[in-house]
Amino acid sequence: MLFPNKIMRKKALILHAWYSKPKDNWYQWLKTKLEEENYQVFYPRIPTFESNYPQLKTAMNFVEKNFPIDEETIIIGHSLGCLLAMRLAEKHQYKKMVLVAGWDFDDLTKNHKSFWTNKINHKQIKKNIKEIYCITSDNDPYITLFQAQEMNKRLGAKCIIIKKGGHFSTAEKTKQIIELLPLI
Repeated sequence: MLFPNKIMRKKALILHAWYSKPKDNWYQWLKTKLEEENYQVFYPRIPTFESNYPQLKTAMNFVEKNFPIDEETIIIGHSLGCLLAMRLAEKHQYKKMVLVAGWDFDDLTKNHKSFWTNKINHKQIKKNIKEIYCITSDNDPYITLFQAQEMNKRLGAKCIIIKKGGHFSTAEKTKQIIELLPLI
């Protein structure tokens, strides 16, 4: 018998956007698709992400306490969830990271201050994560295509541009992102 006691199960963590919930947007659709591919899916309601001042430390502690991240984990982040995914990637090695409508530049708004106590460590992220994908849109109202492409370069990520995708959220009524499926 080969590896009788060690059956690795693929794991996925979906990190929602600021002011979103796990049932919003395309998250439930992705959860279903991942489960069809035999993933164990964790897509929690992230503490403080529904407040005016989301807290990185609280969110990190919650994820790390409730979902063990290992080499079989993929993390999919959306908007502010991308920042959380990158901060996790600075500390943990995992299989793959997919960032949807993300950014990595110092956010100067007071609302996101806790996420910018230090600059993103792109070098450490690239060391920890071997496969990185960034999905962006040519008409995102918050992140310009230039900003997204620059982030892709810093992360050494593969960039996927979706025309007229906006921020892939409630405003656009995004219920699925088909382009995610080949990345799973």
